[in-house]
Amino acid sequence: MRMWWFITTLAITAFFCNSPAYAYDNNPLQDICVAVNDSQAAVFVNGKICKDPKFATANDFFASGLNGSGIAAPGAGGAAKFLDVNNMPGLNTLGISIGRVDLEPQRLVPFHTHPRATELITVLEGNVYVGFLVPDAANFFKSRLFSKILY
Repeated sequence: MRMWWFITTLAITAFFCNSPAYAYDNNPLQDICVAVNDSQAAVFVNGKICKDPKFATANDFFASGLNGSGIAAPGAGGAAKFLDVNNMPGLNTLGISIGRVDLEPQRLVPFHTHPRATELITVLEGNVYVGFLVPDAANFFKSRLFSKILY
């Protein structure tokens, strides 16, 4: 009797623990959510208050400042500047950040990840060796390297 009870409990537990789970980002509820610091605005999304879309302008999606190099930290090997929702309010809820990195010659950007994000590289002067890794479907313990020299 004890063995039957144990097997039944184990089967029920295995059934509920192995049920499929679906986790994904929901689609946005609106096309744009221009961030605004006005506490009278009606919609609050992503930690920011949204401007009424009827009052959005082209300036909400514009920012200058990437045309110049950022301030280099000593020993960092380059300088960086970034645009996000704090500099360009129209980026709120779009999942976009924009950055400019000026590398010194013979410098390396360490391996890093971008969960649910992408990276675009444009080379204006010199060349950069870039690449990314993806898991190899044939062997779990190996990865495939996609690399390119950008001029």
